[in-house]
Amino acid sequence: MRDDDAPALEAEVRALTTRELGQTLRFLLRARFLGAAVLVVLGALTVVGGPPGWQAGFMFVAAAAIAGVAAWDHRRLAGVEVRPADHAWLLGSVILIQTAIILPTGGAASPLQVAYVPVATLAGVGLGRHPYTFRVFGLALALVWIFAVLAASGLGPEPAPHLIGLVSEAAPRAPYVWAQAVMLSFAILVGGTFGMFHRGALDRAVRAAAVARREALSAIQARNREFHDLSHALAHELKNPLASIQGLAGLMARKLPEGSREAEQAGVILGEARRMGGIVDELSSFARPAQGLAVRPLVAERLAADLLTLHEGLASQRNVRLRLETEPGVPECRADDRKLTQVLVNLLQNALEATPAGGCVTLRVAPRPGGGVMFTVDDTGPGLAEEMRGRLFVAGATTKPTGNGLGLRIARAIAEQHGGTLRLDDRPGGGCRALLEVPPA
Repeated sequence: MRDDDAPALEAEVRALTTRELGQTLRFLLRARFLGAAVLVVLGALTVVGGPPGWQAGFMFVAAAAIAGVAAWDHRRLAGVEVRPADHAWLLGSVILIQTAIILPTGGAASPLQVAYVPVATLAGVGLGRHPYTFRVFGLALALVWIFAVLAASGLGPEPAPHLIGLVSEAAPRAPYVWAQAVMLSFAILVGGTFGMFHRGALDRAVRAAAVARREALSAIQARNREFHDLSHALAHELKNPLASIQGLAGLMARKLPEGSREAEQAGVILGEARRMGGIVDELSSFARPAQGLAVRPLVAERLAADLLTLHEGLASQRNVRLRLETEPGVPECRADDRKLTQVLVNLLQNALEATPAGGCVTLRVAPRPGGGVMFTVDDTGPGLAEEMRGRLFVAGATTKPTGNGLGLRIARAIAEQHGGTLRLDDRPGGGCRALLEVPPA
């Protein structure tokens, strides 16, 4: 890997790791709502069970604040990449929610203090060796020791009277408080360190996979370039001899007596030379399918109407009806109209050739879900041949007696160059359906 590829690789590793940790982040986004619900339930138990103290009001106010922040974060972070600062904020807010539950249930006497440990572990996994990780650790450790100092000095919060079953009725003694704070601090640090080691292993695995993928893609691209260059050179070298053959065959055909056996043979030679010329042209296009796009605004309905006009003669010869359907709300797209026309011409000609006399070929233009345009070409022919279903876009695969199997392969390459897709399916009611998606530029 080149040194100038290192930043791109690191960005790719971060993106892949963030995607894999997305479930954890979504869980944290939802966990605050659960914490608010727990506070509401505890506050209700305090009010119902006896004379309410400060704890009930604290719980209800904290629950409302937590729910508001959670709703704001859910709207702010939904569908966007979560930065380390956002991740640290989510973890810190979960710690504050835990503190809001620990405080009215006894502070240092509450058994719920242990909940700081898994959050520290999540910080290590989610952030790795990032400065924000140690801030999360510091917040959890500071709260543990604040509760310990308050309890040892006799200033610790008393649990709500009717939540006394959650904690010891007697206030903890100072030695127990200090021992508990030490053990919780040790557990927080061990859990967080374990999380950081786990994140490091995940980063190394993702980086190795990304490097392997880049190397494989680089090797494939190098082979493709060699193949494209060879194909283009071969097509170029064949064009001149074919042009000479076509010229000589045409000259011979004009000199021979019309209707003679020799004139018929010369016509066959001329026809085959022209067919080979078409194959060479398609081979040249296949060798360079990803040349730069000349992108410009394009009105899809107008392009479709022009294409149907272009194919009216062929459809009339085959006694096939052509029909154009457009759905409302088709947006203007940005595409290379020459290349897009090449794809649609290929699909329409295939449909016309497959449709028997009296049949119908329909070109439909509709908005694409998510933006862009969807072109659909339906025919009423026999449908996809079973032996071709897995080889539709394989170069050289064709069922046509005079086909070369490059048209669909080139069409899909052009669709993918636009960022879109091309696929062939069975048409409901019989026949074939070709679907070309062109996304927004």
